[in-house]
Amino acid sequence: MSDLKSQTIYRALRERILSNEILSGTRLVLRQLANEYDTSDIPVREALRMLERDGLVEMVPYRGARVTTLTAREIEETYFIRGHLESIATGLAAERITDAELHTLDELMMRMRAAVEAGDGPGFSDLNREFHATIVGACGNEMLRELTMDIWQRHSGFQRVFRMVPERLAASQSEHEGIMDALRARDPKRAAALALWHKRSVGDTVSTLLDDERADDERAAGGETA
Repeated sequence: MSDLKSQTIYRALRERILSNEILSGTRLVLRQLANEYDTSDIPVREALRMLERDGLVEMVPYRGARVTTLTAREIEETYFIRGHLESIATGLAAERITDAELHTLDELMMRMRAAVEAGDGPGFSDLNREFHATIVGACGNEMLRELTMDIWQRHSGFQRVFRMVPERLAASQSEHEGIMDALRARDPKRAAALALWHKRSVGDTVSTLLDDERADDERAAGGETA
């Protein structure tokens, strides 16, 4: 029962963080959360550990848990690594991908187009992850797949871009279309180049989102002291 409760709390808090209902830097007080979700401390503590593994929460010595605050350096370094790893994986996938895997990607593309039309950021975010995981899984290199998906998991907070910047959905989907064309053509060089461009493009959007949030915080702080 405790495991089920912790999973429920984990999913609820994860959605609240990704939707920006709980802001970056916010303290997550164990007892308050336990009261809010009508449970003991144990499932809340486990949920916070899962969120820490996702990179959404950080444990601060002597102060407890708080929502992770993204830094410009973290964004730059993460998208540099992700871009090059996924570029290699996508190039390999273009050489090795099966018809069944292409069919799976085509179905995901249809669902992502529908999410773009509906303006469904959370839905698109989940499909986007599945789309890239399918491509990376087709690369045929297990170590490369594990490294790439581990970075995805540890930086789940970057998915906020699809929820906070609605226009990013259409741009991202357009970039996916190019990657799919290269995969269907089994063109590894073009697939790798487009995957790298795609990750750089998303990284630029995340950086812009961070800059906007900082500007908002500075304006709010100025208003408080005025």
